[in-house]
Amino acid sequence: MTRPELRALNITLTALVLLGSAGFFLGLANPLAQFPPLALLFPATLILLSRLAQNGKTAFRVGWAEGTLACSAVLYWVTVPLHDFGGLPWLLTLPCLVALGAYVGLYPALFVLLLRLYRSHLPPLLVCLMAGMTWGGLEILRGWLFTGFPWPSLSTAFVTWPVWAQGASLFGATGLSAIYVCITALLVEAAPLRYTGRFSPPVPRRPRLVSLWLAVAVLAGLYGYGVHQLSSPYPSAQKLRVGLVQGNINQFQKWEPRYQENTLNRYLTLSERAVNPALGGVAAKVDLLVWPETAMPFYLEENPAYAERLTAFASRWKVDLAFGAPGKLYDAKAGETWHNRLWLYAHESFSLQYYDKVHLVPFGEYVPLGLQIPFIEYLMQGMDFTPGKAGLLNRDGLALGPLICYEAIFPGLARERVALGANIFVNISNDAWFSRTAAPEQHVQLTAMRSVEQGRFTVRATNTGISAVIDSQGRILARGGLFRAEVITGEALLLNGKTWYFYWAPYLDWLLQLLPITVALVCLVRGRKIPC
Repeated sequence: MTRPELRALNITLTALVLLGSAGFFLGLANPLAQFPPLALLFPATLILLSRLAQNGKTAFRVGWAEGTLACSAVLYWVTVPLHDFGGLPWLLTLPCLVALGAYVGLYPALFVLLLRLYRSHLPPLLVCLMAGMTWGGLEILRGWLFTGFPWPSLSTAFVTWPVWAQGASLFGATGLSAIYVCITALLVEAAPLRYTGRFSPPVPRRPRLVSLWLAVAVLAGLYGYGVHQLSSPYPSAQKLRVGLVQGNINQFQKWEPRYQENTLNRYLTLSERAVNPALGGVAAKVDLLVWPETAMPFYLEENPAYAERLTAFASRWKVDLAFGAPGKLYDAKAGETWHNRLWLYAHESFSLQYYDKVHLVPFGEYVPLGLQIPFIEYLMQGMDFTPGKAGLLNRDGLALGPLICYEAIFPGLARERVALGANIFVNISNDAWFSRTAAPEQHVQLTAMRSVEQGRFTVRATNTGISAVIDSQGRILARGGLFRAEVITGEALLLNGKTWYFYWAPYLDWLLQLLPITVALVCLVRGRKIPC
């Protein structure tokens, strides 16, 4: 390749990196404007990079550059808690952001490298299929490796266009991502583009038309299924009237003892607005009030007077109360342990149940390996939690499947709750850490995807927003604003049916991970093209 050709190629690669990164940022929730199809520019440009790169090393390096830039842009909000609560100067938050982006960006880099390998050994249509399956497998791998970080999921971009998200009830979010990447690969294959390089000969017209019609057929199938799901009536089921209380407590003051009573008073006052018609409460009786994660910033075991006020309120208004507050346990072997806890007070039986968060946030709720990092310790505000055990909160036909904060981004945890018998999800969170960034919107969209996957309503209460009632198709029926003290009321259904994805999720996960590895090994061993 001559020097001018090499320069032109480098300019093209750079343009693709910037285009794909911008598309991913604008396709997911962001502070500007979200347009979901733009997210597909990310896999599209990575597919083009796999064609244009001159060798495997270049393919990996350029794919990593795009992955790092795109994921850093989407996750820009991690700098806010590091600065506001960790005390780091803005300039020093950037290396932390880039480090996280570089880690998440490794998966797109592997995608480009594997796609290049497939392209040199497999026929084009099979390459398109393997592109989708590889993307899905890498999303699954990222969801459990090193405790898991499945946050920037490609298919979640389409939650705001519910008709295009319904495929998750069949294939899950990762499977739906795989389908969208497969469609993208087919469209790239169908494009009348000429490529340079040994591994990218021009594609003849007939195969391009086949790729185009296959992509259109799959898109039509997704759209048709989405329309069918959204137009179908809800199953007959018990109704639950919920009130979601958003306290909007200042995170800087939250854990200070002198503000505890004021916090309790605010939540009780807001809650009374929901249950007392004289204060503007809804005419229909509220069955369940939900308060956010650690809404009560104290241990109930150490504050019996405050605990009594909570139970007295629920008993007076004959309403069940689910609320977040830290909890303690004592074990003869482990000693005293602290937990991020969701409590449920059932007023009719005067029973108090709890669920302790299972999947904790590293460096947010515990410090891995006992590392001592000053700004992280300040960020955790004295909390060093221990994981609990999976379970439900039950009351007279109500089986709450708890998902505390970060847990709502993990498909496996939601499926586990349904397997235990959950007929509704309750997600409590505190996104005050992230100010007015895109993080709260991204979080609620990820939570909505769990509803689609498992066919369950989700009631979501947060400290500063976004609180919401989400139906079993991922549509947000009621939602609150950001940084407003308010009560959101709505109606949810207690559903017991199961989606196709619930039944075959474990098999799909293994298929999406093992098949790309197997095909890659076959390609490496054969060392020559597999006949069409």
